[in-house]
Amino acid sequence: MYTKSSILTAASGLVGWRYSTDSNYASIGERSSSSNYYVNDLPGVSVGLLTYARNEFSVCDYVNAVHESETLKVIDAFIAKQKKDLSTKELLSHNTLVQEFDDLNYAITRNSRFMGYVITPRESNSIVSKIKSIGFISAAAQSFTLYLFDTSHKSAIQSQTVTITQADTIEWTTLDWDVSFDREAGSAGQSYLLGYFEDDLTSNLYEQDWTTESAHVASRIFGHYMGVYPLRIVSTELNGTYIPNRDQIPSMGTCKTPGFNLRFNTKCDITKVLVDNIDMFAQAVQYAIAVRILGDVLKSNIDLNVVSNARDKREDLKELLAEYNGKLHGGILENGNYVPGILDRLSFDFSYLDPVCLKKKANEIVYARWE
Repeated sequence: MYTKSSILTAASGLVGWRYSTDSNYASIGERSSSSNYYVNDLPGVSVGLLTYARNEFSVCDYVNAVHESETLKVIDAFIAKQKKDLSTKELLSHNTLVQEFDDLNYAITRNSRFMGYVITPRESNSIVSKIKSIGFISAAAQSFTLYLFDTSHKSAIQSQTVTITQADTIEWTTLDWDVSFDREAGSAGQSYLLGYFEDDLTSNLYEQDWTTESAHVASRIFGHYMGVYPLRIVSTELNGTYIPNRDQIPSMGTCKTPGFNLRFNTKCDITKVLVDNIDMFAQAVQYAIAVRILGDVLKSNIDLNVVSNARDKREDLKELLAEYNGKLHGGILENGNYVPGILDRLSFDFSYLDPVCLKKKANEIVYARWE
């Protein structure tokens, strides 16, 4: 998976349009290009064609829409060609952390502590984990605040009011909070603290043993992508609602749960890799935009008289479309030989960037055994 908005932001200004002296298109101006690839540098693709390609849109709106849609199509086509190299599947889906019967026999005695879990993401820029929801069982109805801390920040990076309406019945609160190894607004290699302050509670929660099935599930399932363990930080190490004393976090682990459960979703996200290498897609985007415009012109029912001899050149436009489409996607010649296109020649070895999400090439022999 990748985040489309991040790709479009990174690709903004990647491919441009050179300034046209035609006064009818002064509103477009010169659309700058960070890659020095311009759509109207391609023979036969002029700003004049935009009048017939835009359909019911304004020229500027049409150009913006085409740049965005064709950029995403190029990225999608590139990823499709790399599927043998990339593993972009969802790794975990709504897995529940604690998978054990809770008999509600062990109420937690409140003692002004911070209670929660430490979450340490695996070293990877491609694994994105989301805390989907959190489940509490309380001895009575109550409301309190749940906090998510990043060890590179003093204040909580997320907070949410948890409202429990029924006694001794688990109730789930939706969070959708992201945790990652290198958070954009944080720093790489941090741990996260997810939990509550006991002084905010008005009723008891229940604990479970972490040393049995709970710890086993956390290690077996979640341990591939993150470290998770419960902790209890004593009141002398707290600082109001700021993050507790960081020095004490490693020593505050416990063999009892903090009274709540988690549901996680973990995915591979190659957005950062694509953003960091966005320039490599510039020529492909240039041709993709040209192909789109030529195709839209030929599909249009608008009279082409304004462009000099354009009606007579409709066949020329079709040939030009076929030529640029072939250069972009490649094709088979009359003799049966395949000629690679620009997308075929795009190459980036993802296989060694990430041991989890971006695995080695398929069919590569890495181990052999004979018995």
